[in-house]
Amino acid sequence: MESRENCKKVADIFVKKGPFLKMYTAYITDFEETNRVFDDAIKKIPTFQQVVKEFEMSPRCASLGVRHYLLKPIQRIPQYKLLLQDYLKHLSPESEDYENTKIALHIVSEVADHANSSMRQGDQVQKMLEIQKSLEGQFEVIKPGRDLIKKGELMKLSRKEMQPRMFFLFNDVLLYTTPTPTGGYRLNNVLTLSGMKITLPASKEYNTEFNIVTVQRSFTVEASSEKDRDEWVTSLKNTIDDYTQRKNTFETVRAGNQMEQIYESFYDKDFVLGSKAPIWIPDARVTMCMLCTCEFSVAWRRHHCRSCGRVICSTCSDNRAPLEYLRNKPARVCNECFHTLKTDFNDKVETGNVTEGMREDIDGSVLSLSSIKERFQQIRRSARFSTKVKRPKRLIEVHANNLDCSMSGYLKVLKGKKWKKFWFLLKDKVLYKFKASEDVAAKESMAVIGYEVIKVSENFEGVAANLVFQLSHKNQSPFVFQTDNASSTDRWIKAMEEAVQG
Repeated sequence: MESRENCKKVADIFVKKGPFLKMYTAYITDFEETNRVFDDAIKKIPTFQQVVKEFEMSPRCASLGVRHYLLKPIQRIPQYKLLLQDYLKHLSPESEDYENTKIALHIVSEVADHANSSMRQGDQVQKMLEIQKSLEGQFEVIKPGRDLIKKGELMKLSRKEMQPRMFFLFNDVLLYTTPTPTGGYRLNNVLTLSGMKITLPASKEYNTEFNIVTVQRSFTVEASSEKDRDEWVTSLKNTIDDYTQRKNTFETVRAGNQMEQIYESFYDKDFVLGSKAPIWIPDARVTMCMLCTCEFSVAWRRHHCRSCGRVICSTCSDNRAPLEYLRNKPARVCNECFHTLKTDFNDKVETGNVTEGMREDIDGSVLSLSSIKERFQQIRRSARFSTKVKRPKRLIEVHANNLDCSMSGYLKVLKGKKWKKFWFLLKDKVLYKFKASEDVAAKESMAVIGYEVIKVSENFEGVAANLVFQLSHKNQSPFVFQTDNASSTDRWIKAMEEAVQG
């Protein structure tokens, strides 16, 4: 600045010193830790506290604290950027410092972006360190290239109830953990994003739920709200797509002509029996065997098919079959899956399509075809155990979770003076009543043509008027239904009014 009159330049200094400005990044990144150490030293070391106090009282500090000067380097780079921007506005293109100023502004902007990026990366590392400390289980959270995308609590739908689980979504894996009383998280599973699929339930009744399907484990989770569910679904799908694209690019560079195999590996959208863990249908949503329709009781227990996830009785699941996602470990499967899996395996053997990966054993060794075939086991019980129920055709022609329907969902129906909850489905002008939302046979069915739909105008049996509607016919007592909310009432009334028309 002293030679400003002879040399009308300032920006050339930034051009020369620009490469060294990135050294500030390390200071910026460690600033929080530096302040913590400084504060701890003042609290714990009286001598140091005295030295700092004397230093701050000296003329060179100009009545300012050391913390003020520690902050100066953090502020310096943004200030340089602002100063150069203002300086450039006051220069004409003919000025001898014009080009240098443009170059200097570019350099300082890069340094500022680099510092901001480093700070964000530092925040990421700090968050991941906190996760590592709270995690109970063998998993290295911090890994080169790994970023935390989203974390949060979701309710996992287990066989009998909803249970809280903490999920951590990284750009390569999804951690599935259980909160512990100590405030930490017990690691349940590390789910790779490779081949992961996110789906929504078929019924709109479960508008806060979504399904996570992976090779290792598949299950249903529930978010706190529909908005939270949509945010999780979007984050998961975007992260899966990004991961797939990165892997796809890497494999393309490595293998070149193997794109068809990669496409099948990462873009396979169809569920194949035995290749991926199925989503288990919760016990509470099924009251009967999904094959023979016998009703479950305390003595007649539910079982899950490890291949398709359906709920079946013991008679319909007296089979063991090797499953690929379990590394060919024999597992309980339903009669239908047993037949399908065995037929598919025999077809692959005949055509020579059984790959080495399909023959992998639990310990990583390769099984012989005869060993795999021996793992298909069917137990034949006495006929006295058979409980197959004969039901009218009209009650088994529609599944409770049928997609091709006008309306479906839980409703309470008034029986005497008590409300009883059932799953109702309206299809082809027929109203089907089920005990639960995944039952394969209806309890009753009723053609609604000729009925009158009545919206209640006053509170009914202690229930708000906007939650009640009736189906009335001149030859019998009206059917009274109760919904969970007013919008559901309106949708049911609209669907019923369309159905009752001849």
